[in-house]
Amino acid sequence: MIDSIRLAAHSIKKITEGSTYMDLIALLAAFCGGAFGAAFGGLTAFIIVGIVGIGGVAAGMSGATFNWLGLIPFGSFYGPHIAFAGGVGAAAFAKKMGYLKAGNDIFTALVSLKQPIVLVVGGFVGVLGYILNFSFNAVFPGKVDTVALTVFVSAIIVKVIFGNHGLGDIFGETPAEIKKLGGRFSIYSTGVWIPYVNTAAEKTVIGIAAGGGAAWLTYVMMQDPAAAPYAIYIPFLLSVTSLIWLQIGVSIPVTHHISLCASYGMLISGGNLAWGLAGGVIAAFMGDLVAKLFHIYGDCWVDPPATGIAFTSAILFGILPLTGVFSLTGASSYIVPAGIVAAAILYSIVQSAAMKSKKQVEYVPVP
Repeated sequence: MIDSIRLAAHSIKKITEGSTYMDLIALLAAFCGGAFGAAFGGLTAFIIVGIVGIGGVAAGMSGATFNWLGLIPFGSFYGPHIAFAGGVGAAAFAKKMGYLKAGNDIFTALVSLKQPIVLVVGGFVGVLGYILNFSFNAVFPGKVDTVALTVFVSAIIVKVIFGNHGLGDIFGETPAEIKKLGGRFSIYSTGVWIPYVNTAAEKTVIGIAAGGGAAWLTYVMMQDPAAAPYAIYIPFLLSVTSLIWLQIGVSIPVTHHISLCASYGMLISGGNLAWGLAGGVIAAFMGDLVAKLFHIYGDCWVDPPATGIAFTSAILFGILPLTGVFSLTGASSYIVPAGIVAAAILYSIVQSAAMKSKKQVEYVPVP
């Protein structure tokens, strides 16, 4: 098991580490990738990552030595920090210019706007993504998922540049009607990212279901030396591919941030399934929290899953190791992750009871 974990960790390093110098050919590929992402639309470009990534895993497990994952689905053309980010930036620009109704539209293929300048802007955002990821890899090696961090930071930059209130657009302004409902963090607020995964109970159940499944799949793949280097990617790639249904209008849960962070929890803890489950639950809540902070109030898509991955991976890789929790052995190694999951369940019960009580008070007939 330890050897399998080392193989998985080595795979991450091989896939995510950047070269020590800026590659001009990669910069050109990033421009093309950003324009490509804009042409197809951000979500479609991201779904391609899942499809191509699964093919890369199959090739690697079959013995291929080409760094498929590092150069194709996470590289300088198809990478989410390039193509998806390019689609996000181009949509915000198109709204600013009056070509698109909503700047947070990641569904529309922007080539349909018949405005080539929109694709060009997507290309420049792709270049920005390459530069940011290169920089983050140099500054935070192994401490955070730099691709996810790049998607977040590039979206914030785009939001500020193409917004109407400068730095004030980072968080956006909470509308008066939302304030009347208790503010942007209130469970009664109508300003939500995913309406059907909004309450604590909904997030906890999805976090446990998707996170538990991802942790199990990561665990079983780690038992096979041929599959171990790819163990943390398959749950993520399957979740990304499932977004095809979201693109065609089916109300499915968005789970790729949960799946990846569950696998990260498995990896950083040395294969502890409880930490895999806890990583998924943390990511489920984190995705919703950052959506309310950065995404909902504004006209640019500040991707909640990518932002959730960035923050959760920073906790798992950068902060928690400093506390020594991953050095615990035996039964004690399960205390903290079990406590995290238990806290989510308890919070869900308390919140559900409070909501039920409030509804009863609101709708009790007055004599």
